[in-house]
Amino acid sequence: MMQYEVTKEKSAEHLRQAIHHMAMQDAAFHPVSYAVWYEYSSGEHARLIEEVNALIEKEKKLNEKSTAHMFNKHIAGIDADNAKKLVDRFSEVVTDMRSSTEKAGMQTTQYTQTLDAWSNEIQQKEPQLALQLDSLLSETLLMKNSMQHLQGKLSSSLEEIDGLKNEMIKARQEALQDGLTGLMNRKGFDVVLHDCLQQHVVDTSLIIADIDHFKKVNDSYGHLFGDKVIQAVANIFKTVAGNHYSAARYGGEEFVLLLPNTRLETAHEVAEQIRHKVAAINIKNTITQHMISNITISLGVAAYQAGEQADDLISRADQALYTAKANGRNRAVLSTEAFAAA
Repeated sequence: MMQYEVTKEKSAEHLRQAIHHMAMQDAAFHPVSYAVWYEYSSGEHARLIEEVNALIEKEKKLNEKSTAHMFNKHIAGIDADNAKKLVDRFSEVVTDMRSSTEKAGMQTTQYTQTLDAWSNEIQQKEPQLALQLDSLLSETLLMKNSMQHLQGKLSSSLEEIDGLKNEMIKARQEALQDGLTGLMNRKGFDVVLHDCLQQHVVDTSLIIADIDHFKKVNDSYGHLFGDKVIQAVANIFKTVAGNHYSAARYGGEEFVLLLPNTRLETAHEVAEQIRHKVAAINIKNTITQHMISNITISLGVAAYQAGEQADDLISRADQALYTAKANGRNRAVLSTEAFAAA
């Protein structure tokens, strides 16, 4: 996994070297190429450096295919946050380069016009010098055309970066979302819970819930009906969560609800609200056309205790859920009650 714990000055040096290497290859200016050459320039990845050097010795330059191969083999495993940093950094680099190139292009145009004027003035007085100026003018025009070409490539890179950012945002959202219910998945919830506890939100409570006898539901009515049950319960959690709480599908038939700024007693009331709503569910069995209404849920409720880790809070809520199931299901149990009974 790539890390970027380096000084700004050192990072800038890696950046300059990466851009220099990129300019010498047959691959276009884009984040994938930048990632390869930034890592190469950092000197931190011996295996990548060794393989890149071997490719250059063999093929002289890296093309799109070989650059992509190096990226997929050595860099593609970076996490979403570092990937976003990489794309953002490359965007800044390309924007700065385009700005500098446009400025240089304007200066080159002015310089060309000045040389052209001198050439016309000297044409009759000093023919030999005029020839030298014409040669210099031709070289300047070539440089101007190269800059215009580079500007076009940089503009295309910026468009590609915008597309990559949008794709990355979408991919991150999908990675943290449960496909069946639209709620957050376990990974997404773990991020939200960690952030909440890091912010030291007072009176944070947690509800963990599990659909009762869900295996029996699947065995009796089939998995498609089971999916409908999960979706119906998820909709209840989504509605109860609103804009104040965070709901997620934590496992197969398990759900969680994070309640910041909510005391244990209030969280217990919310858990009871969920329990009653689930008990009122009616779902039609499309095979028998009968309405199924015997769906219940058990819930465990815990309040965050100062200094504990997220796993400790989850464990106490889970213990309360276990107690609810052991005592007959279709009930909400507080963690204080669960440990008192233990």
